[in-house]
Amino acid sequence: MGFERRFEARKEIHREVTGLTAEQIHELWVAAGGLDNREEQLLPLSTEDRLATVRRNELKRIWTLMTEDGWETYSPESDPDVHRWQQAQRERQERESAAAAGPDPELIRYRVVAQRTDPEHPGAVTLTHYAYAESVEEAVAKVRQAHEKPGGVYGDQGLYRVVEAVEESWDSKVRQQEEARRRYLTTILENATATVRGRELEDPDADLVRRLDDFFTRAVVFPDPHTAGVHPRPHQATFGWSSEQPHIEHASDPGRALALFLLAYLDHYGLALETAVRTGDQSLPEPVGGGRPSPEAEGGEAPAELVDLVLAVCEQHYAAVTGTSSEQWDKELSREVVGMALRTVRLADREAYPQALEAYLVENRARLEKLWRIYGPAGVFPQGVYHLVEMPESFVLCERIDHAPMWLRGVWGRECESDTPLERLQEAWLHGTSESDGR
Repeated sequence: MGFERRFEARKEIHREVTGLTAEQIHELWVAAGGLDNREEQLLPLSTEDRLATVRRNELKRIWTLMTEDGWETYSPESDPDVHRWQQAQRERQERESAAAAGPDPELIRYRVVAQRTDPEHPGAVTLTHYAYAESVEEAVAKVRQAHEKPGGVYGDQGLYRVVEAVEESWDSKVRQQEEARRRYLTTILENATATVRGRELEDPDADLVRRLDDFFTRAVVFPDPHTAGVHPRPHQATFGWSSEQPHIEHASDPGRALALFLLAYLDHYGLALETAVRTGDQSLPEPVGGGRPSPEAEGGEAPAELVDLVLAVCEQHYAAVTGTSSEQWDKELSREVVGMALRTVRLADREAYPQALEAYLVENRARLEKLWRIYGPAGVFPQGVYHLVEMPESFVLCERIDHAPMWLRGVWGRECESDTPLERLQEAWLHGTSESDGR
């Protein structure tokens, strides 16, 4: 049974089930023998048997599609396979009308490229021929046969060898693009999953993950549903929002992987997404990140004892690096800056933070010395440009720049009038000291 007969049979089924629910379509599938156990038949099937098979398969496909995607009623306009079959029919009709006096419209046009094997031969390095055939093997055979006569490309055995044979039809281009897109999405999925592995959020907000999944699927996985090729269902794929039915959000494995990757990334830097929650006429921010409170709630003011302990660690190492004494330092200002830095340390990590800071400063001693040498008061820059370097609390800021830069900048921006001092310290620490430790 040919393509046109199957296509017309499917069209009749689509007209029959338009507007029906998944349950009603399932009943039609059962009535068509969908639940019967059918052993493989060795004898050729009659046309009636083939049409019955098409009906069963199509009803099952539609019912599965509606069940998986939560459709209320069936509509052919929202069915991607219907669009694909219609496109295939149009292409067949165009080939038939355009090739009335040309090659068989059932044949595929192939491009066959041969490469010269003898670099000393005066002929072209590569030669390209075209052939209409049912398969790539047949296309290569036709080209070789046409050019095997004496003096031809393949007349001298081994002078040229075929290095490429690909379809030239519009269909093949679409398939190649789709295969490339699938490889790209597979790379996204694998890389995002591998990056998040071991850093998963304990209790991610399900609604937020669902909405981010929808966003990434629309923006990255299926960004343009209006061009040729394989695409998701139109009501799912359009980038935008509508108040019309069926209100189905678009989901995909790469979209969910990117959603979890984004939440894990923000969590790593102590950030959280916020949404507007309306209470009467007021709009209040509410954290909706992966089950953890906002930076303000988690990273609240640190106890005075912890501030003093961390400052003492900074002063000890600062004095050893710079040779300055505590009499030159503004203790109150130092406590304020250390307090800001500690707001970017998670509550669960604060008890052990002084020891972690101590180990960090020991490990980065060479970088700290270079920071003081280049950016300190006796360095190459005018005094005051990098004035945070001249304070012992700069050591805890350097550690935070390495481990929570975005969170630190957020806290600093809320507490200080200018971001410039922190930006200059970050520039000096990340770029001006990178050679000493191979960074």
